[in-house]
Amino acid sequence: MTPVTGREFGGAIAILRMTDHAHIVEVGTALYEAGLTAMEVTFDHPDAPAGLRALRAALPAGALLGAGTIRTRAQVEEAAACGARYCVSPHTDTGLIRAVLGAGLEPLPGATTATEVAAAQDAGARLIKLFPAGALGLPYLKALRGPFREVSFIPTGGVRHDAVGDWLAAGAVAVGLGSDLVPAAPGPGDVPGIAERAATVAAQIAAAPAAGTP
Repeated sequence: MTPVTGREFGGAIAILRMTDHAHIVEVGTALYEAGLTAMEVTFDHPDAPAGLRALRAALPAGALLGAGTIRTRAQVEEAAACGARYCVSPHTDTGLIRAVLGAGLEPLPGATTATEVAAAQDAGARLIKLFPAGALGLPYLKALRGPFREVSFIPTGGVRHDAVGDWLAAGAVAVGLGSDLVPAAPGPGDVPGIAERAATVAAQIAAAPAAGTP
């Protein structure tokens, strides 16, 4: 499978951490049509694999779909079978990073410290999820980019949909957006609001100067 570059995320990943996947296709379609083509379905719910398969079947081939909260090799294999192109983890596990690469997928491990970033990079990760970004703040990202300018950082965790431009300006190649963008149990009545927030994100991305690493 072709490696995923930071720029392919288009500036943002919509994180679908759902406890109810009944309307995941409607949500995914609204996000895609608003301009957010990268989505992560978190594998911390038993219905998540089916939800990812449904998205893969319903959305255009240009949708960049991945699996999140990946902590085991079995989940990596399941993510690959569901059509994921990348696997996101909340932590740095060098063995898991190698397993993701071995499955032909792109690893996106979570890291907080310089030591974790270096370990993930040495294991083969080119994309790093800075987590929890909201608690760490913009100055932290700027500081990490000093010694790791070749790393594509994707700040995630506590990032607001109306602050995406600030993170991109600070050097992020993209951001991960969770519950502030998509609620855990969205119904049909939530879809217009999701689309509106997604459009707000897309506008910030369009206005942002090129940043981060390809």
